[in-house]
Amino acid sequence: MGTVPARPQHDSLRRSLAIVFLLAACGSGRDVVPESHDVRTAADVPSAKQPSSGDAYEYVARRPLGTVALAEARGLSRELSSATIDRLADTLQSCAADLQMRGKLVSGAVRVVAQIGPDGLVTGVNVKVAPGATANALICVIAPVKLLTFPPSDGDAGVRGMAIEVAW
Repeated sequence: MGTVPARPQHDSLRRSLAIVFLLAACGSGRDVVPESHDVRTAADVPSAKQPSSGDAYEYVARRPLGTVALAEARGLSRELSSATIDRLADTLQSCAADLQMRGKLVSGAVRVVAQIGPDGLVTGVNVKVAPGATANALICVIAPVKLLTFPPSDGDAGVRGMAIEVAW
């Protein structure tokens, strides 16, 4: 007894199934999220540095190329947190202008939550970056946040930290 040759019908069935699976795995290449046509005017945005009681942010610093907003500060005085946000906004403006001049600035946003240790140094960060903005966020926001220094705290200060949202 010799070997039985493969049935041609099984080979064609296998080929057909392979083609079906390959076609099913291929995407359409189209974005399924509809294009947004939201338009915001200056009247839609609360004034900087003067938040009303309904604002989501404790403090906002706007610059021509970006905005830095303080979502929450713990264990920091209002003056210190506002000055920190202004300093970060100035750094963002300078960095974004440099990137823009070199043609490397892309629109983006990032949320950074920074923990501040008793010695006044940033001990950790939690970061959420908009897709496509990682490089700009690292250079213009995350690195400057990690380099911040605050006055040392006494043992009774508890947990200190801040949450900021940045858009450019």
